[in-house]
Amino acid sequence: MTLVIAHRGASAYAPENTIAAFALAHRQGADMIELDVQPTADGVLAIFHDDTTERWDGRPRPVGQCTLVDLQALDIGGERVTTLEETLVFARETGIALNVELKTTGVAARCAALLRQYDMIEQTVVSSFLPTALRELAVADPALRRGYLMGTNSYRPDIRTRELWPFFALTSVGACTWHPSHELPAVMRIIPLVRRAGYAVNVWTVDDPAQMRRLVAAGATGIITNKPDVARHALRDSQ
Repeated sequence: MTLVIAHRGASAYAPENTIAAFALAHRQGADMIELDVQPTADGVLAIFHDDTTERWDGRPRPVGQCTLVDLQALDIGGERVTTLEETLVFARETGIALNVELKTTGVAARCAALLRQYDMIEQTVVSSFLPTALRELAVADPALRRGYLMGTNSYRPDIRTRELWPFFALTSVGACTWHPSHELPAVMRIIPLVRRAGYAVNVWTVDDPAQMRRLVAAGATGIITNKPDVARHALRDSQ
C-alpha cells in the first residue's frame, strides 16, 4: 500500500503547515502529514517552512531570531503558526502518522524528546536535506526512522552524484527511507534499485495523478503531495 503523505498538510486548499491544513489532510484520507520544524529564538520548535518571515509580512526576519509570539502574530492565510508539540497532540488524537522535516541542525534531540514524550516514535519518520541533522537524530534516539531528502536544484558534482546513486549517502546516516524529488533525473530507474536495497521511497512533491501512478508502478512507497484527495483517488485506481 502506497502512503498518501500530505505536503505541509493539504496545502493546495488550506494554509500550509497549520492545524487547519493538517485536519483537512486527515479528512481527505492522508496516511501521513509532512511538516517543517525549526527553532524560535525562545527555544520552541515551530512548524514553519521558510528561512524568513518575508513571504508573510514582507520583512526578511530570520525565523531563528523570532520568538514564538512573533511568529504567531503572522497571518498565515487566516491561520496562525503552530508548534511541534501542538501538532503531536493533533496526531495523537487523530492517529495520523507524521513526516517531520528538520530544517536546521541542533534541534534533533529536542525533537526526539517530544516525539517520545507523546509516544509518536513508531508513527513518525524524521527527514532532512542535512546529513548532520540526521546523524544528530541517530545519536539522540536511534529508534527514530530517518529519511534522507534529496532535490534537484544543485549542479555540484558531489550532490548530483549523491542524487543519482544515493546508496552511500543513505548508509552514512542510517536512513530507512529515501525522499527524492519527482524531478530528479532518472528517478524512475533509480527507485526500483533503492527498493531492492531495502529502503522505502517517498517521492515529493507530486500533484499530477498520472505521475503518481507512474511512481507507484516504479515502486514508490509514498507520494508526498499538496493534494491528498487527488492522491487518494489516483492510488485507489492503481492498487
